[in-house]
Amino acid sequence: MKKSIKYAGIAAATLLAVAPVAATSVQATETTETGTTETGTTDTDTTDTDTTETDVKSPDQQTINKALKNFENIYSDSDAGDYDAATIGSLKKNVSTQNYAENFLTANAGLAAGEKTLSADDTATLTAAGFKAYVTADYVTPVNGVTRISDTAELTNALATDSLPNVQFTVHYTYVNPDKTNGSNFVADSSFSFLATKDADDELSTVNATFTTPLKVALNTSVYSTQLQSGADIKVVDQNGDSVALDSKSVDPNYYYTYTGAMTANDDSKIATGSDEINSDNEFAKAGTYYQRISVVANADSALNDFITAYNTNPSKYSIYVNGAKASANDKFTIDTESHTITFVRAIDVSSDTSNWTVTENKGVVTTKSDTPYYTLVNDNNEKISNRALAKNSAWITDQKRVDQNGNTQYRVATGEWIDANNVTFSDKATTDEGAYTDEQALNGKVTLDGPSSFVYFLYNNNGEQIANRALTGDSAWFTDKKATNAAGVTVYHVATGEWVQAGNGVNYSAY
Repeated sequence: MKKSIKYAGIAAATLLAVAPVAATSVQATETTETGTTETGTTDTDTTDTDTTETDVKSPDQQTINKALKNFENIYSDSDAGDYDAATIGSLKKNVSTQNYAENFLTANAGLAAGEKTLSADDTATLTAAGFKAYVTADYVTPVNGVTRISDTAELTNALATDSLPNVQFTVHYTYVNPDKTNGSNFVADSSFSFLATKDADDELSTVNATFTTPLKVALNTSVYSTQLQSGADIKVVDQNGDSVALDSKSVDPNYYYTYTGAMTANDDSKIATGSDEINSDNEFAKAGTYYQRISVVANADSALNDFITAYNTNPSKYSIYVNGAKASANDKFTIDTESHTITFVRAIDVSSDTSNWTVTENKGVVTTKSDTPYYTLVNDNNEKISNRALAKNSAWITDQKRVDQNGNTQYRVATGEWIDANNVTFSDKATTDEGAYTDEQALNGKVTLDGPSSFVYFLYNNNGEQIANRALTGDSAWFTDKKATNAAGVTVYHVATGEWVQAGNGVNYSAY
């Protein structure tokens, strides 16, 4: 099975710009036939006896940059070729030390015999610049991300075993960055990475299954609710993080008292309808933790089905991860070649509360409807708030949405305050900004705001942007010296320096 090196990206060092080194001027002496000696300045004409020796200078920044680029290209070039433990072996000696090595250029000039190597000129340039480097290696998995490989033995195993995650190599290097303008030197350090991964057309060797466990539900939830009988929550990806094609997902309609009972589908552990735990109405009647089987089903001619067959034949060569952890058969999953399935177990936590809200981030704006003068709010416990309400046709920023087991939806409009989705319309606009104002006119009057005092009226700045930390309460009156029109055609009244309130329901203007 072939693997290839894929370029993962370069973390570029900050390079200081320096002036190019001026060419050394050499004095030459030329003798004419008459004996007259003429002296002149030339950059090229010299003789064995007339050349003035100059000191060897360290390379300039431009030359160093070019050599560094060539050095990085050796490793990060996507055409560097197939690799195995022998090909990449020259890097392994540096992985466990993580100490900058001065001999890195000569010890690791190429990935292996026959691969690209750094030119003699570039090697000399970087050596003169005090170049040092070392290598780190990391496992890369779709679920867990990056995990450092600790020693060369572990790296050898990772490169030789097809079922292990991909390996990312990072070359860390340092060199003296010359600054010719002030006579000082700066040590620059940087790194770049390349990913050793399988070709896209390689066989499926690793399955990563993720799903929610425990799944939390409320007391009296139906055991046949969509939340409990849908397999949509489970996702499966391969060793490269790509989705694995499935024929279907299935959920066992039965529930079990124990994890082991569910894993083995033990009838003695199965919870019967009409029991203390599941009543005759097929509802969870007792709080506690129960267990349920969920399966992914492979199409007969799919890569996943080939994986299932191959795993049963040689499980040491293939891997199954469950929620980010490498799993063992009959402990975290079961596999069946006849039904083409891999089955997992999830926990079902039944709370003692009859309301069970699932909260998600949901930024936008909700606008109250106009069927009633105002709309009531509830607190985090779904209890009505007696002294707070929202006026009709008013807009409110929301950051969260919650849905209960029966599908009821509410939007959060303040800390601990929620409004029913049936009373508002939602927009995913980030703000209620209306744009800059036009048709500005002078006034001498007041704006009176309808009550109750718990009502809140938003303020907007001179650019039509809602002010986050300022608002006006109901049952109040405000002097205004001018009005204008916003981009939506709505009249706004100026009630404080840089603060405007929009005309609409509950906002009344009268002249003095």
